[in-house]
Amino acid sequence: MIPIELKPFPDEILSSWLIRNSIANGSDPSSWVDGIWMNYRAWNIDIDRHLSQSRINQLSNITSLDKMQIRNMTLEPTIEKIFSEHKLNPKKAWLFVVPTGSRGGRKINGTHFCKDCLKDKNPYIKKQWRLAWNVACPIHKTLLIHRCPKCNEAFSPHLINYKNIEIFKCTHCGFDLTKSDSISVCDEVINFQEKLNDIALGHCKSIDYPIMEKNISELFKTIRILFSFFRYASFSVKHKNIFNKFGIDESINISNYSNGTTFEAMSVEDRLQLLLVISKLAKFKINDIKNILLDEHIYKKSLLNQISLDSLTIDYLAEGLEEPKDRIMVATKNNSIEPRSKEEVEKLMDKIRRFI
Repeated sequence: MIPIELKPFPDEILSSWLIRNSIANGSDPSSWVDGIWMNYRAWNIDIDRHLSQSRINQLSNITSLDKMQIRNMTLEPTIEKIFSEHKLNPKKAWLFVVPTGSRGGRKINGTHFCKDCLKDKNPYIKKQWRLAWNVACPIHKTLLIHRCPKCNEAFSPHLINYKNIEIFKCTHCGFDLTKSDSISVCDEVINFQEKLNDIALGHCKSIDYPIMEKNISELFKTIRILFSFFRYASFSVKHKNIFNKFGIDESINISNYSNGTTFEAMSVEDRLQLLLVISKLAKFKINDIKNILLDEHIYKKSLLNQISLDSLTIDYLAEGLEEPKDRIMVATKNNSIEPRSKEEVEKLMDKIRRFI
């Protein structure tokens, strides 16, 4: 048994609990997990998504936690619940899970945090911060952050050491992350986000959105397809008016990512915009949504071909929509040259660093 064992918080993710226990026992996270799992490079993979049964058994044997408690600190049970008919592959990306990316134990994305939550007496990383529909802290009503504003390095609490044990300090430059600037998020988005959390994490059994009356899996598949569709629509001059029809007054400006970039890998600012759209759409009756799609001459392909998921709700909305006539419709993107975002520049630099 480990000398000092801290209890996990109800919404704490596995890596956070391991980090806190390593500090409590006078060690650093890297050495700590080496002592638990010999020759297992835990910080080079995403143990918060999935931990093998043998690793769970080893951890359970030296702690007071049973195997189910440990597994429930990972994201696997939640994603299994959302996509109940699909078998999850730990080696492939999962829908709705923000990817961390890793290079030599250094995370390059994914570990989001609330700067004000890090001021708590016992700060920790929350499980929902890895779920892609989470863009804000519901307590402090501010946008989540995942990079140090001073050096632009990703938040990497697993790199702390026994000399510098403060989780709120950047492990690269030492900046106090609680002093980061904050961006306020409206209640409408936060309420919708928290409703999804309640449903996905098992705190709420009812689904009271008019468009989503089937089950949890249908709800999240429908939302995921709609995220992709409205991202597509944001680049289409023809479909700009559809956002106004759903009550979006301000313009939607989604970054022009490279082909293949998923909703989960988008910046928190862009995910916030799409979440606002869906939060408003979810209040509409399904036939009203269908009529808006018809009025805006949305092509069936535009709605159905965004992502390979089956949704009865989306199939119903697609019924009666026009088919493109002898040509493939694609989104019209703005080809004007604009400065890249800070996040895009950092990703390009990560690629360049491989050859330096």
